[in-house]
Amino acid sequence: MGFLDLSFMFKAFQFRRLKDERRKKKKPSWLTPVSHGYYTVDRLSYIDSSSNDDSVFVQREQQREELEIWFFGVSNAETGKEIFKYMQNHLLDKLPNELGIMRKCKETMRRAYIEKKRTGGSAASVAVVNGEKLVLASIGGYRVVVCKDGEAHQIRDKNRRSSSKHWPTKFFPVCNQGETKDESDQRNSELVVVTEKVNSDTEFIIIGSSGIWEVMKNQEAINLIRHIEDPQEAAKCLAKEAINRISKSSISCIVIRFDD
Repeated sequence: MGFLDLSFMFKAFQFRRLKDERRKKKKPSWLTPVSHGYYTVDRLSYIDSSSNDDSVFVQREQQREELEIWFFGVSNAETGKEIFKYMQNHLLDKLPNELGIMRKCKETMRRAYIEKKRTGGSAASVAVVNGEKLVLASIGGYRVVVCKDGEAHQIRDKNRRSSSKHWPTKFFPVCNQGETKDESDQRNSELVVVTEKVNSDTEFIIIGSSGIWEVMKNQEAINLIRHIEDPQEAAKCLAKEAINRISKSSISCIVIRFDD
């Protein structure tokens, strides 16, 4: 065996070892944990209540060691229950492998919203895959706001023109534009579904009903709870602040944190 043969074998061995090391270094889902908390308030009595006008949905599924999916949602009345039931029947019941899960999440969520869009209503939801990838959707006055490095970003359609200097639509299809006080605005009825990655500067996500957003702006909500590490306490703080600001609509929110 010549020198060239030995050199080729050594390089091949190095390549296999590098490949094995990369495989070993891949973090299991439990090493990128997702924590959450939610809070609902009865819009009439302003007391804690299980019989709220909103539906709050939280579910975790894990199939195989390498695949974990969380699904979070807030919606009004029966609209949300039907959306989440559709998701369970068409996604959570049979999860594909890790490579296909994002595509299926986005498509299933889009179809779930379209199925119920004709009945009206508002809803917002987030699917988290392995604590590293997101599918975010919203329709109506309910909203998903992402906190990245202390800044509030609201999801928007990738096809729309972005005026955000920090996050061009091409790379990050969320922005802090598009807030509107008028819930009857036609833009609020448009369905938005986007996919994203969780980066090192992604701190937490707020999913909130219209009772939150009619009395505070995105950045105000982020500033209010950013220092609160417990997502349950953060959700409660956000809801209580909406009460203090005399919100007229039902108040529900979920806070999702990404731990290091």
